[in-house]
Amino acid sequence: MKLFITGASGLVGSAVTTELLSHGYSILALARSDKTAETLEKKGVEVIRGVFSSPETLAAGVSQADGVIHLGFVHDFNHFPESLKTDKAVIAAILEALKGTDKPFIMISVNSLDTEFADEDTPYSQAPAAVNRTLNEKFAFDFAAANHLNVMSVRLPPTVHGHTDFRGFIPIIVAGDKKYGSAIYLGKGDNLWSAVNVADAATLIRLALEKGKPGARYNAIGESGIAFKTIAEAIGKKYGLPVKSVTPEEGAKVIGVLVGFAGRGQKVSSEKTKKELGWEVKGAGLLEDIKNFY
Repeated sequence: MKLFITGASGLVGSAVTTELLSHGYSILALARSDKTAETLEKKGVEVIRGVFSSPETLAAGVSQADGVIHLGFVHDFNHFPESLKTDKAVIAAILEALKGTDKPFIMISVNSLDTEFADEDTPYSQAPAAVNRTLNEKFAFDFAAANHLNVMSVRLPPTVHGHTDFRGFIPIIVAGDKKYGSAIYLGKGDNLWSAVNVADAATLIRLALEKGKPGARYNAIGESGIAFKTIAEAIGKKYGLPVKSVTPEEGAKVIGVLVGFAGRGQKVSSEKTKKELGWEVKGAGLLEDIKNFY
């Protein structure tokens, strides 16, 4: 089976590519630069050159594959509305190309943060559309229902961690803490973060491809409910930093726009995902990875 993948060179994409190749799949990946193309080709991946703004390239990738996994996302938190618009346009182009087929399409999404608890059936976020990534998932499922397409979503937690993570939330927080001279948390720091090891996330995406049902939403939650203060304490212990509670205003000086996430939290369940797909969490936990890698 050949799969067309966007974002194959990213944190999650690299792990998914390795996972799928090791299970006998062939991969056609979108590469937006010569460097990315070279890296992917060395792994045994076929490459199609193009950019997100080219619907023709995306359609060509879909036509050459038996299924699509969309993992690419422009992680520019300073221009997040633009990132969401780009993502929606990519999803729309892929879905248009999938019309009239039963090829599976797996996309990445997130959980709504509107509730203290979330599972696979939690309603979509009511946050403003300009900053609401869950609405791109809703768009995909609405389009799929109207056109009888096989679409599934894998929802990632705030942090996907592992030794290949150099640009995610934790590296940004660690860098900010070290520069500031304290490992920070907001308020009491009792807001809860969920996390997943990148290898476990990759396994889940493969299982969704193999066992998933059209219209299903799966939660890639390896750990649910890690208090943010506990994360700060792990960072502080590793780098010999005092652990400090700060206001949102002070926190913004340390970790920038991520302060909006650092003060929020949610306990998220992946029990339905585990039961339906037989997914097991096997990778190192977030605190262990902070100790060993970050």
